[in-house]
Amino acid sequence: MSTACPYAAPMTALEVYADDELAELYDLVYEGYDDDLAMYEEFARRGEKPSLEICVGSGRVALHLARRGLRVVGLDASLPMLARLEARLDHDLAQRVRLVEGDMRSFNLAPETFDLIFCAFGSFEQLLTAEDQVACLRSVAGHLAKGGVFVAELRSLTAIDWNEEPQLLYEWTRPDPRGIDGTITKMRSVRTRRAEQVTVDTILFDRTAGDGTVRRRQIEVAMRAIGRYEVEHLLERAGMRLSAVYGDTSLSPYGDESDSMIVVAEVDDRS
Repeated sequence: MSTACPYAAPMTALEVYADDELAELYDLVYEGYDDDLAMYEEFARRGEKPSLEICVGSGRVALHLARRGLRVVGLDASLPMLARLEARLDHDLAQRVRLVEGDMRSFNLAPETFDLIFCAFGSFEQLLTAEDQVACLRSVAGHLAKGGVFVAELRSLTAIDWNEEPQLLYEWTRPDPRGIDGTITKMRSVRTRRAEQVTVDTILFDRTAGDGTVRRRQIEVAMRAIGRYEVEHLLERAGMRLSAVYGDTSLSPYGDESDSMIVVAEVDDRS
């Protein structure tokens, strides 16, 4: 995949981290994040069937659940990400983790159903149209067991600075994970399209070798933020209903100061 230029269209959910190097860089960015692991484990333990993680990536959450003795099916459209996850499965973990290449908008694992289907860390926001969002939710609804729940972490609309002026900010420099004498530096800029509820991240990764040469990867990733009542309408169109909304991964009440919105939904069987 070629490096995006500043004037290229932002990547879609199917393109982001779709080569080996970008999958590796994703891990470098998020490998230490664990704030949500206890929450997903708590939901997964409510039922006896396996959990399904949509956009499983390289397995940050799925591996945690499997190490805790839980069964997980991980679905992703990126083969490089799935390959990184598969490489981390020892014999015992491989008995509890099954990987599926698939599109979050149109997956079909019938007749298998799940007590928990989840989409972690804002991955659902990579769906930029209502049509794609509803298609994903319909696929979810078709795979939930009786009494099962769908859980997704989204950004709170009020926590996004929609007036932010784009500026390139340095975030970190870390050792190169390939074990060579070098570093990787991450820089990031955000611009907003307020009328569309879309933020576009321009992310630069500078890989500096031991001899001082620098190679840059640049990507642009669009994410569409979703409001609480918009979620309710999307779920209704997919035959689901909102059962709870929380403000963080500790399942605190959702309110004006919440940075996140944890959505819990189920199939609407009242009709």
